Amino acid sequence: MRTLPILLVLVAACEARDEGEDPSGWYDWGEDYFVTEPVEYTTDNYDFPAKGGYGIADMQGPIFPAGSSTKFGPDEVLPQGSCYFATDADLPVELEGIVTVHPRFYFKTSGCDYGSDEKYYGSYFIQDATGGIFVLGDSKVAHFDIGDRVRMKVRGARTSFDLDMVYAHDILEVDRGPYPIYYQEPTGRLGDQHIGEVQRVTGVVTTEKSTFGEFQIEGADGTTYDIGLDSELSRRGAEWPIGTWITVTGPVLYSYSVYSVVVMRMGQVMVLDGPPE
Repeated sequence: MRTLPILLVLVAACEARDEGEDPSGWYDWGEDYFVTEPVEYTTDNYDFPAKGGYGIADMQGPIFPAGSSTKFGPDEVLPQGSCYFATDADLPVELEGIVTVHPRFYFKTSGCDYGSDEKYYGSYFIQDATGGIFVLGDSKVAHFDIGDRVRMKVRGARTSFDLDMVYAHDILEVDRGPYPIYYQEPTGRLGDQHIGEVQRVTGVVTTEKSTFGEFQIEGADGTTYDIGLDSELSRRGAEWPIGTWITVTGPVLYSYSVYSVVVMRMGQVMVLDGPPE
C-alpha cells in the first residue's frame, strides 16, 4: 500500500519544523497615558455673519422660544404623533457656525408619547459672532469635528425646559479647520445669557465625579461652576482629584436647572499649579 510512506514523510516534516521565537525579549506592555487632544482657543470673536447677515442670535424672538410646540417650516411634512407640532413661516433658515464640541454628545429629551424619551447620540454646539446654539443629532458617525466650520439649513426648532435646540437640520457645507474657538470668561455665575456659548472658568475641584461625569469647581471668588464630562471621557477614567485647580473651556448646556460647561476632549481642561494670582 502507498499510504504508509506518505504518512512517514508527513511525520518527518512535522518533526523537522523550527520552534517559534520567544518574543519576550523585544517588546513590553508599555504604559497607559491620556491623549492630550489639544484644542485651539481665541479671544478674538468671529467675523461672521457679515453685517446684515443672519446669525444665531436672530433666531431669538421670531423662532425661539418655541413654546410647547416643535416648529417646522411650511413646506415640511409634519411628523405624526401625539406631540404638538406647528408651522412657522420663519423656518427654514441657514446658519453658519464653528463646531465647539465633537458631535457625539448624548442628550435625552422628551418624546411624543407621555413619559417617553427621544435619545440623540450625535448632538453638538455651533457658535458664530452673535451667539451659540445646541443642535440635536442622531448619528453616531461624526462627519465633522470640533473647530470645523459648518453651514446648515435649520428645518425644525424646539424649546424644552428653557433650552432652545435645533431639532431638525441638513448640513449644506463643511469647511475643515480646525479654526480657533472663540471663548469668553463669565463674571459670576453662569446663566441664561451663556447658554450655547463657549465660556472659560477656573476653580478648584470640590466634588467627586458622579456616575454621569458631573462635578463642581469653585472659583477664587467663591463662585461655583458645574462641569459635565462626556460619557466617553468618563469611560476612559478622566477625572481630577478634589483640591486640583483647573481651567475648563467649553459650551454651556442648560439641563435640569443646571448650567454646565460641556467637556468632550482632554484639551478643554488645563491643570494649574495652584490658584490664579
